[in-house]
Amino acid sequence: MFQQSKSVKIWNLIYPVFIYFAVTTIALFVLDFILPETLDSKLFRQMLTSLVALPFLYSFYHQDKKLREKPQKVQMTDTAVMFFAGGCFAMAWNNLLGMVHIADYSSSYSQVEETFYTGKLALEIAALCVIIPIVEELLYRGIVYGRAKDWLGVRYAVIVSAVIFGLIHMNLVQFIYASVFGLLLAYFTEVSGNLFGAAAAHMAANLTSVLRAETKIFAFMDAGFINQIVITAALAAAAGAGIFWLQRQKNK
Repeated sequence: MFQQSKSVKIWNLIYPVFIYFAVTTIALFVLDFILPETLDSKLFRQMLTSLVALPFLYSFYHQDKKLREKPQKVQMTDTAVMFFAGGCFAMAWNNLLGMVHIADYSSSYSQVEETFYTGKLALEIAALCVIIPIVEELLYRGIVYGRAKDWLGVRYAVIVSAVIFGLIHMNLVQFIYASVFGLLLAYFTEVSGNLFGAAAAHMAANLTSVLRAETKIFAFMDAGFINQIVITAALAAAAGAGIFWLQRQKNK
């Protein structure tokens, strides 16, 4: 029986990421003739390129899925818990990173904020909270994590997929944030047996960031350092409770 070499396995793991970036780069090139880049159009262009990449990624995922066990049935209660836990975890983790002023060490992060947070709430929700999370979960949990798991097993696959997810953001702040959050998303994929929970958690995380940047709904969290610590601890505890509940459900 033919055994793939390690280099082939590594290539199979990462070439979908390369194709994703190639497709989005070509799409951006075409868009330059249709919708030139401005400060106001950056996020809309990003959303369009994600939509263009979606069929390619789904094709890879669909082919991989044929080689594996049938995905587990989606449990709406579990998905709702993952949405809740993902949102709480993201806010707590963002607070911790804010407390240590990690953004001070990444000048490129400010450019990312200018692209994502445009002041157009409807666009930000559509792009950052719906389309981009679906596309990224399809790629990094559906394809990268799935292939890494087939090769390396669950534990290493969780780490590898999270690190790759962090690296593609290409700045220190998002690398640290996304790598740690990617561990949770891979766990959700494993515990649920499908992508819906991870996608829901990713949507919740991005939604909290958008609402925090564009509204005052979470302004109470920044009312003093002690207040921020208490709220961060409460959010972490809430996320932990959700994870504990999911693990108990899995063990049953």
